[in-house]
Amino acid sequence: MLKAKSMSTMKKVLVIEDEELIRKSIIHILNQEGYIVFYASNGQKGLELAKKMHPDLILCDIMMPKIDGFQVLEKMKRFRSEFPTPFIFLSGLSERENLRHGMELGADDYITKPFSREELINAVSSRIQKYAELKRLIEKKISDIEEQLENKLRDLKQEVEEKNSSILHIAVKNELLDQNLQEKEIELAKEKISSIEINNALQNLKNIISKELGNSTLSEEAKIILTEIKNRIKKNKILCNNWTIFQLKFNQKYPDFISNLNNHVAGLTQYEMIFISAHLMGFHTNQLAELFNITEDSVRKSRYRLKKKLGLKKEDDFLQFIHQLNIQKNINEFAT
Repeated sequence: MLKAKSMSTMKKVLVIEDEELIRKSIIHILNQEGYIVFYASNGQKGLELAKKMHPDLILCDIMMPKIDGFQVLEKMKRFRSEFPTPFIFLSGLSERENLRHGMELGADDYITKPFSREELINAVSSRIQKYAELKRLIEKKISDIEEQLENKLRDLKQEVEEKNSSILHIAVKNELLDQNLQEKEIELAKEKISSIEINNALQNLKNIISKELGNSTLSEEAKIILTEIKNRIKKNKILCNNWTIFQLKFNQKYPDFISNLNNHVAGLTQYEMIFISAHLMGFHTNQLAELFNITEDSVRKSRYRLKKKLGLKKEDDFLQFIHQLNIQKNINEFAT
């Protein structure tokens, strides 16, 4: 008994049950086990309490007047907090045929009435413990990813500052030395932006999560958790700091490409110039999607719109045109 109480310290349970004797019995048992219990005699009051008290677990009867247990579960999905709440149905023997429907809606478990003290305690404690462990695991993984991103961004920022400082110092001393340094720096531009490695790692993690989301045995609550992680990864802010690095390395390799592009086609937006530049750097569709934080389909649509703006036909090769434009610039410079 003492062990059970220590495991459930300060955990809140909401009991939604219209039969008073059963409700009082559940409250008595859970109070003895150290749980803080809130209760409601119908589904509507139960929903109001859930919004207000944010319980760690909900026990809900299926057959109730006005709003039944199924409706309570469906409405709960719309206002759950960041981390989902375990939901256990209470059902009579005559309601067993409804249990499959309840599990399909996303219930974690069910208890058939009449039930023993041990059945109730085991169902409640196991679900609370399972969700607590899953929450700790997810929070740790998110924390690890954020720490890796912060470290990588710090290193990238330091690298840019050091190279900018070096370039400026040499330019002041001697313009020739500055040109020689730029030629050496061109080799660095052959590498993809260092932060793409981070984005690829995040993409791999998202692919793993997407694969797990396709698992038919995964509970609805686990799907919600994994979807929230996927969305949080998608919202990472690393790309906001990549433009300085991208522009620095691109200008080192193709110092006059942007001006030549503007002379060839007037009215290009900054996004369009960066989009074209990224193609010249050799970025693939999936990498462009990560870089601009858009879908791969949006990348293809942007490429199609740009072809029309550049005066290209449908059958013309977009990448070939960009490379020819750069080659033509070099030929003109050689001729002069």
